[in-house]
Amino acid sequence: MIRHAALSHPGLRRENNEDSLLCLPEQGLFVVADGVGGRAAGEVASALCVEVLNEHAVQLAASVARYAEQRDWSSRNHVLETLELACVDASARVYEEGERTFRRGMTTTLVVAVVGGGSAFFAHVGDSRIYLIRDGVIRQLTEDHSVVNELIRDGKLTAEGALRSQYRNVITRAVGLSPTIRPDLLSAEILPGDRLLLCSDGLSDPVDLEEIEEISCLDDVATCASRLIDAALAAGGPDNVTVVLVEPEATPQTEAARARAQIMQELFLFRDLPFSIRLRVSRICEELFFSPGMVLVREGDLGDAMFVIVQGSVRVVSGELDLARLGAGEHFGELGLLEAHPRSASVVGESWGSAIVVRRNQLTDFCEREPALGNALLWRLLATLGQRLQAANSLAVRATAEPTA
Repeated sequence: MIRHAALSHPGLRRENNEDSLLCLPEQGLFVVADGVGGRAAGEVASALCVEVLNEHAVQLAASVARYAEQRDWSSRNHVLETLELACVDASARVYEEGERTFRRGMTTTLVVAVVGGGSAFFAHVGDSRIYLIRDGVIRQLTEDHSVVNELIRDGKLTAEGALRSQYRNVITRAVGLSPTIRPDLLSAEILPGDRLLLCSDGLSDPVDLEEIEEISCLDDVATCASRLIDAALAAGGPDNVTVVLVEPEATPQTEAARARAQIMQELFLFRDLPFSIRLRVSRICEELFFSPGMVLVREGDLGDAMFVIVQGSVRVVSGELDLARLGAGEHFGELGLLEAHPRSASVVGESWGSAIVVRRNQLTDFCEREPALGNALLWRLLATLGQRLQAANSLAVRATAEPTA
């Protein structure tokens, strides 16, 4: 059984609690929805949203079970697609209920975690949040869909100024605002000791992140939940506050998972990206296992993918010539992300190992879904290819300048 704890409180300044939550540990489903203040019937919107997610629980659990049996790119993304459909259904139902009952505009935020198979899958709409507590450090996995967050991201507002902004409670995306919705989707492998925190902004707004981190690291999740509610009330309890803490089962591939996370952090495409963004980008990353003698890339074939070695090593060969040996963290084939280009050499497994594979069509689809982030990845790719071209030109110039014997 998954260890979890959940509490909700109306706060000290509101009579009604417009937050709703759902905990189904048997299905690995956990939900927090915050009916948007100032809108019509926020508590109806959040309750209906949670009800719809409950209706999708069996289907979500089945998709996670499939992933647990076959941990590959297709089954992982099938979970995310199933989760997205559940969120879209929730938005349609909330919108339709608002139209039917003359409560047009009733909306809610939504954060969802589906856990199983050593991984967690997340969906997010609005300014409720999901945090990951790992090795005593808290990391925010969601990015608020709010006016102040956009202003901060654009450099037009400081975090301190956001606390005083008249727009601090205005969100830019909500369930029920339209018949459909585009949630942020991401997934993460769970390491031993990891803990998840889902909460409404009744916690994250008044309580400092350092205090949330300190409390969330306490041994018992039930104590954590109670102490987090107390912290929100001690900070004035300005809003309804809901917290859900979850301790999912860790992946059986702990060493490999840590290696993949490290590679994602250091790879030129993802370097310096926030942890949460790397989890969103992981949607385009496949995993390939190779063995000694296995051909990853064949010379002359058209390439459509970049490969990054996670564990083990490969040899780069052309004909009878051994050109190079690549190990963990090294990559090849990035030109294939831009256009179909004949491979200039073959790449063959030298040992047992694994690689991350990014294919051109997956990168293209991601750029269409998330244009800002996708364009940032493309600029990083072009910059790296430009640097390699300059290096190659410099070598060519030096070679032609050297006198022949």
